[in-house]
Amino acid sequence: MDRPRPRMGTHTETLLPRIGAFLLDVVIVGIALGLVFGISAVISDTLGLLVGALSTFAAFGYFVYMEGTYGQTIGKKLLGIVVVKENGSDCDLRASLIRNVLRIVDGAFGYLVGIVVILLTDDDQRVGDLLGDTVVARVQK
Repeated sequence: MDRPRPRMGTHTETLLPRIGAFLLDVVIVGIALGLVFGISAVISDTLGLLVGALSTFAAFGYFVYMEGTYGQTIGKKLLGIVVVKENGSDCDLRASLIRNVLRIVDGAFGYLVGIVVILLTDDDQRVGDLLGDTVVARVQK
């Protein structure tokens, strides 16, 4: 998977694609982890509990790795958006880690905090973007 080039200046056009991409990713990761959990629970109750406990870390790792390595998750790729640094350079693992750790804040009240912050900031950044120095832009065609 190659890193797409961002179309800078399009970060104010990404709220709905961001929501859609996140929902797609939740479904994709949920199905994958659900299958692994189901199979492991059939093998052993203890293994099922262990896999279930590790699922949160696996989901978190998916977002950090995909955005930090490729600038996109599968959902973002399908919807044509990419995470980049504010200066247009590639999002790295450090920035991705910061923006994803702060999903705890952005995700409060059903992501209401993140959406309100996006609507109030000039560059449509959620708290994780502000502290990670990232923006979400459309992919250059």
